[in-house]
Amino acid sequence: MPRISQRASAIFESPFRKYLPLAADAKARGVDVIHLNIGQPDFRMPEIDFSNLDFKDYIPYGHAEGEAALREAWCAYNRRFDIEIDPENLLITTGASEGILFALMAVADVGGEVIVPEPFYANYNGFAQMAGLVIKPIFSSITEGFAIPVKEEFEQAIGPRTKAILLSNPNNPSGKVYSRETLEDLASLARRHELFLIVDEAYSEFLYEGFDFFSALRLEDVDENVIVVDSVSKRFNGCGIRVGAIASRNEEIIEHIARFGRLRLSPPMLGQKIALAALSLDRDYHQPVVKEFASRRDLLLSRLSQLPDVIFHAPEGAFYMLVRLPIKDSEHFCAWLLTDFQYQGKTVMLSPGTGFYATLQKGTDEVRIAYILGKERLSSAMDCLEKALQVYPGLKKTVSPAASTQP
Repeated sequence: MPRISQRASAIFESPFRKYLPLAADAKARGVDVIHLNIGQPDFRMPEIDFSNLDFKDYIPYGHAEGEAALREAWCAYNRRFDIEIDPENLLITTGASEGILFALMAVADVGGEVIVPEPFYANYNGFAQMAGLVIKPIFSSITEGFAIPVKEEFEQAIGPRTKAILLSNPNNPSGKVYSRETLEDLASLARRHELFLIVDEAYSEFLYEGFDFFSALRLEDVDENVIVVDSVSKRFNGCGIRVGAIASRNEEIIEHIARFGRLRLSPPMLGQKIALAALSLDRDYHQPVVKEFASRRDLLLSRLSQLPDVIFHAPEGAFYMLVRLPIKDSEHFCAWLLTDFQYQGKTVMLSPGTGFYATLQKGTDEVRIAYILGKERLSSAMDCLEKALQVYPGLKKTVSPAASTQP
């Protein structure tokens, strides 16, 4: 019998999808599974006139770099954030995921190292494996509000194989928003050590409590170092259209990333048409969406604050929270919720925290909660979590009151 590759055998499993078979089994038993495991909000997409999808007899291949009209529209959209970039410096990708993978493959050879503040978007683990790279994590603590350590700690992590620094801003899973000063510190390190600074800005529209978003494309004197990845998936709740973008004023890196794009022929043509229509809308769509996310966030904060031995930091952006629970094994806990627990015919699906770290044994008592459902469903999910923490067999023996850190 042929043997599969070691690469395939060892590939990272997505923490937000690995327990979907268990969720399907629970549903087959009649259990109502409330999905807070993945960033798929329940909002409607903007009203888009689909009559402009002018494909008749067939859907053709498009340009490998993305359709010119969409690239121009994305650049125009970026001006709302005081970002000036030419369409020639922006490529359309098959979702932000492909953009991250292309960026990693373009900046480092096999065995290269990428510094990533943890916790980080879990799939960075898998993308790095696919590219043959090693993640060097820099730990940020939930008890310190997930603040990035001082730049000297980053500098100590830089070695001869280090090629880039990678982070998401706002952060998934913590909801941390990194300030202009933080980005400037990282940019100065990138410039001094001739590294790339790759910033995933997919959640830039979702900010709370007066926090401001500062794009890495606005940093000065680092045009050759900065690569930004973006997406319409979260911005317009079109996760399934799989359209993202990668932007850099470094013409050499853009040309080499375009070579990867030509090998996969073109991004999805239907998705690009929808993305073009969405990016051409005004900003009225996002104001009520962000307001509703803020309301859901407040409900979650209120409910979590009432649970003993639970530690969290109020998210500053995006729509995720990483929460520390009085449990010994988040992998077992998330599976147990689907296999052995229900409350009033319901259970909640969460993502185990271990997947959001590269350091072993980190996240073993943490889960990510995506507050992407309406407040009634979210409240039911918190009812389930509260009851689960009363009967779960793998609880830690703690007696401290509920705790939180505030931004």
